[in-house]
Amino acid sequence: MRIQREGKRPLTSKLGFFISFLALMLLGSTACNDSASAPKLSQPDSTGRELVTEFLTILQSGDRSDLDAFLDPSFQIQRADGTGADKSTYLQSPATVTSFTVLPNLEARQNDDVLTVRWSIEVDELVNGSLTLKGQAPRLSTFHWTGNRWQLLSHANFNLPS
Repeated sequence: MRIQREGKRPLTSKLGFFISFLALMLLGSTACNDSASAPKLSQPDSTGRELVTEFLTILQSGDRSDLDAFLDPSFQIQRADGTGADKSTYLQSPATVTSFTVLPNLEARQNDDVLTVRWSIEVDELVNGSLTLKGQAPRLSTFHWTGNRWQLLSHANFNLPS
């Protein structure tokens, strides 16, 4: 029988606790790293199309809480008229999309946890209270993998080609 003084654990108990703690930490960090790694996309164009369509659908619905969740904390937008906004400013007055068609010329490229999508759109929308011009408007969007989903990191609208 082992006699233990009050307030002190035997060395074997401390060592067992330490080993168990270390094992849990290693298992936890492995699990976190697996979920944090961006999926290697076999068809980045398809994922890019899904993501820009989701963005436009959220704008069309007007759901600001969905938009807040979709935008990366460091989101920035550059508009064709020269104005821009960060996430908090954009959430105060996002574009109002009534209808849209994502055109077939979309191209997406992935580098680790970043997906860059170059695309064009035909859209009916209001930006800062003004109706945008009709035509095939070029866009550039960058998405960031957060560990469990893609979020829109940056977005740029360009003037219609002449």
